Amino acid sequence: MGPQAFRPGDRVPLNVNRVYSEHVPLPFAYYDLPFVCRPSDLKRPWLNIGEVLRGDRIASSDYELTMGTNSSCQVLCTHPMTPEANVEAERFVKQGYLIEWIVDKLPGATVYLTHRPGEEVRRKSYQPGFPIGSYNKDTGETLLNNHVSMNVLYETRGESRRIVGFEVFAKSIKNSSGNCPKLDDSSMQPFVVGSLDKVTYSYSVQWIEDNSVHWNHRWDRYLSVTKPQVHWYAIFNSAVIIILLSCVVAVILMRMLNRDLTVFNEEEFRDDIEETSGWKLLHGDVFRPPRYGGLLAPLLGTTVQVMYTFIATVALGMLGILSPSYRGGLLTTGIVLFLLLGSAAGYYAGHLYRTWGGLNWFKNALMTATLVPMFLMSIQLVLNVFLWYRSSSAAMPFSTIVLLFLLWLLVELPLTLLGGWFGFKRPPYSEPSRTNAIPRPIPPQPKYLRSLLGVVLAGALPFSVIFIELFFVLKSIWQDSFYYEYGFTLIVGLLLSLTVCETTVIMVWLSLNTGHHRWWWRAFTYGASSSVYIFAYSVFFYFTRLRAGMPDVAGFVPTLTFFVHSLLIAAVYALCTGSMGFFAAYFFVR
Repeated sequence: MGPQAFRPGDRVPLNVNRVYSEHVPLPFAYYDLPFVCRPSDLKRPWLNIGEVLRGDRIASSDYELTMGTNSSCQVLCTHPMTPEANVEAERFVKQGYLIEWIVDKLPGATVYLTHRPGEEVRRKSYQPGFPIGSYNKDTGETLLNNHVSMNVLYETRGESRRIVGFEVFAKSIKNSSGNCPKLDDSSMQPFVVGSLDKVTYSYSVQWIEDNSVHWNHRWDRYLSVTKPQVHWYAIFNSAVIIILLSCVVAVILMRMLNRDLTVFNEEEFRDDIEETSGWKLLHGDVFRPPRYGGLLAPLLGTTVQVMYTFIATVALGMLGILSPSYRGGLLTTGIVLFLLLGSAAGYYAGHLYRTWGGLNWFKNALMTATLVPMFLMSIQLVLNVFLWYRSSSAAMPFSTIVLLFLLWLLVELPLTLLGGWFGFKRPPYSEPSRTNAIPRPIPPQPKYLRSLLGVVLAGALPFSVIFIELFFVLKSIWQDSFYYEYGFTLIVGLLLSLTVCETTVIMVWLSLNTGHHRWWWRAFTYGASSSVYIFAYSVFFYFTRLRAGMPDVAGFVPTLTFFVHSLLIAAVYALCTGSMGFFAAYFFVR
């Protein structure tokens, strides 16, 4: 997306978007606030599906910004402060809500000066958004910011200018006169919510030439908050775990499996097979079709679809296509890729279903297309009712729901059916041994392999690989910080995949060694086990980050929103890692 050039005297539009809080996961449209000024001619640009789903509600404003023309003070409007407006203003201020304005696709930012070791000059960094007001706990007064000073930074290229920064400094000034306040008067009192029956909003604009920042790097100040050393520490931590697990797997393969397979394949020992013990007795049972294979195959197929979507999205991000200036681009691209990759889901599900003796390919493909998407969508629709009730911009409009359904019906469903037909027509996987007619009874299992304890043990190591990166992901989701570390995401994702695969192989081998030949669902469960830790860490994040310092901001709908979405995130993660573990174990057993 190329830069937009302005000339001196050109009108620069300022759009308002929404208000959001780092402590309450409920955004609201800016013009839904009862104490702000609405323009006489309200215009709303077209929003992509990603913007709508993240709660954006971009609209025009009456703020006048003219390239190169400074304004010491201008009055926007005088707005009545009704009892309802006072109550809402106090609530939004106490809950730490921030305002998001947009100029040339850059969000208005609060400025911070950071100092790095070894540097004499402090660097400027941006935090998107600026506060609605402030709350004084000592006096109990709620102050409303009704004057903003805007610094718009630009670089000069010939006769044109490109905007490279948008800084907003909000201030509370007691003013209801309809005129500009005396900004240089240090004795001006702040505007206390409830003290006056109306409020005057005003603003100042200053244009600053800054050729040290090029347009291609104007987002660097928004992204400079995250220190790369933390990500490298996470990668180093993950690499150590991978090395240890790899050593364990190597020991199993080289010393135990190789020896046992050699003994098993020699003719002189075939008569003594019945006298042996362990996994060698299960060669006639390990490839017995799993119970509920008609359910497992669609789950695995859908997970392949999700993983391909993740890989393609991260690849596009690393290529710079999904830059932060493309608002909603990450979600929009993910949805489009997911729909188009329905053919992959149908293909893998159909092939596995055929291998396990399935006969009805249409039923399998239909389940693949509907099971996971409809489950997730049904939960989101129930949550949407509560979001509608709270008038949050996070609620999906009815038109968006219809659009998503039509996209599923007209794009994903046909592609999944087509992929399912092709997958079912392929010859089934050829297993290396025949299956016995009568299944071998399963002996009692040791305590460490029983369902709950085995899940706890298998999930610990994969979680330890990603828990540092997980913090930044959750911060990006729930506190609206920019996450643009696609390279680190790819590296950590690869390390996580290796950890899940090796952990599952070890746990499945232990199960087989104790005579448990029903390993299909166990492999999936072992791979998905770290999702329990993911959800537990989300709960920890909620109480230590979202509600930190603000114990009174909790409510039923915000709490429900957080935990429902956390469960959905953990469920999708469980599907992905469960399938990784399954395919790794399948390859290992074969």
